[in-house]
Amino acid sequence: MMPMRALFLAVAALLAVAAPAFADGTVLRAQGCGDKVFVNTENGYSVLVASASDAADDGDKIVGNTDQLGFSSFYLPQSGRRFSASVDERGLTKSEITTRIAANCRSASGNRVTSGQVERAAGCGNKIFVNTAEGYAVLERLAGGVVTAGDTLTGDFSRAGRTIVRDHQSNSDLVVFIDDFQLPKSAAQRKITANCR
Repeated sequence: MMPMRALFLAVAALLAVAAPAFADGTVLRAQGCGDKVFVNTENGYSVLVASASDAADDGDKIVGNTDQLGFSSFYLPQSGRRFSASVDERGLTKSEITTRIAANCRSASGNRVTSGQVERAAGCGNKIFVNTAEGYAVLERLAGGVVTAGDTLTGDFSRAGRTIVRDHQSNSDLVVFIDDFQLPKSAAQRKITANCR
């Protein structure tokens, strides 16, 4: 007959294999991201879509299976709160998660409103190339009036994503998507050549 300790160890080993593996993590970014929670796990980075926009704070430890796609419940030990979320992406690299944070979250320092001069817009479809103090920004106009070279635009050119900029010449707002930002002149010129007639 098998000793009781050996039997216990055999049962524990079987349960460990059969039980789902949880991939706890740490919240990389949640503030300013709406209902998205970006989590650092031992298997890469995951993107959660939470049931509430204030579900977690940056730096919170998160307990739950952040590495399995689908809907699940998560626990925050520091605050003792629970929240529900859908794991939409998992196993992302640092560059992939950085791109998603840039597209979905407001700047950590808030909106950094700066001005820039339109370098090129004519013959570029909906693309607008703006020269700012931090480098060139490539915008795609989604809605708004006509922009011409020399116009001064004011807005947050510090991150990729959808935003509103103000054209001081026409005194109107434009809804744009910032495709790229902080480009050197040479990179901006290559994009102008590729996108404009």
